[in-house]
Amino acid sequence: MVGIEIVEPADIPVIDFQTLSTGTPQKRKTALKQLDDAFQSVGLIHLSNHSIGQDLVDEAFAWFVTLTTPKTTVAGQLLVLPSQVKGFGIKKISSTYTKRARWNGGKTSRQEIPTRVRFPILTSSGIESCQKKYFPALKAFTKRWWDACVEQELQLLQYLCEILEIPDKDLLGKQQNPHFNRSATGWNHYLSVPAQYLTSGQSTRLNAHTDYGQLTLLFQDTTGGLEVKDDEAGVFRPVLPRPGMAIVQVADMLERQSNGRWKSALHRVTIPHHLKHSDPGDGTLIERYSIGFFIQPDFDLVIKPLPGCEAKGRWSSLEWEDEITAGEWLTRRVALEYQQKGSSKSAA
Repeated sequence: MVGIEIVEPADIPVIDFQTLSTGTPQKRKTALKQLDDAFQSVGLIHLSNHSIGQDLVDEAFAWFVTLTTPKTTVAGQLLVLPSQVKGFGIKKISSTYTKRARWNGGKTSRQEIPTRVRFPILTSSGIESCQKKYFPALKAFTKRWWDACVEQELQLLQYLCEILEIPDKDLLGKQQNPHFNRSATGWNHYLSVPAQYLTSGQSTRLNAHTDYGQLTLLFQDTTGGLEVKDDEAGVFRPVLPRPGMAIVQVADMLERQSNGRWKSALHRVTIPHHLKHSDPGDGTLIERYSIGFFIQPDFDLVIKPLPGCEAKGRWSSLEWEDEITAGEWLTRRVALEYQQKGSSKSAA
């Protein structure tokens, strides 16, 4: 269309996990180099043939749809405040397609489209109380999901140590307490919204941000809408869905631990690429589901450059204190998010 700049999708490398784990020495060397290059440039990859397995991912999304179906009464019983979050969460984020979590449209639209939805968090106590009555298999599934994600992330952390030529390949993994892992899994449900509010550029589904921890494993449906910042071009580029693959993304702490070698990329969720330059009319976007596993070390770990990362890298998008711990960093970032989103009490 005349006068409209078409932004090409991001060039996200595909890394085969099976090659990383069981490939020949030469193929592993090539794959590790590709992983390193991707983290240095764009900050994320598509991971194919991951160890979690597509069957378990499909089961996770099936549970997700069940838990967010209006007829499912368990959702209301699992509603808790953000201060009570323990780690396993389901978050309805229709509010985040508005700026500052506040809708600026007309009063009629304001009634039809919620500006802020308190998110239900599936806590361990909630699982216990609802398991027998509603979902006999839910507790077993959540354990299998958690264990599979932890196993996958520990393997990836080993390969990152290998890239950095750290003698102890378990160094990053040892930064997690095996009896009380501080990682978290977040289940994001984007409600249907009128496409015209997104194509106008005045609203978005999830505002631009970086992730707080070390790494993020992201599983998404085929709806689309994820975009990553291309700093050289100064634009956000679509990250097109790749069925059967996970996205692995560098987060803030790993950028710091690599001393800027690897990039914690700014990313957001907005209108899907294929709808961005079309005439949406009064059409409505379908729902979007994504599941993230956010890898985080023990809260008392001081976040500083790893051995071999003394040389300053290319990326330094964040200001770090010399002795800040992982827990202090997370507390600071979460507080800032809630301060920004809660700047208007009427939107709460």
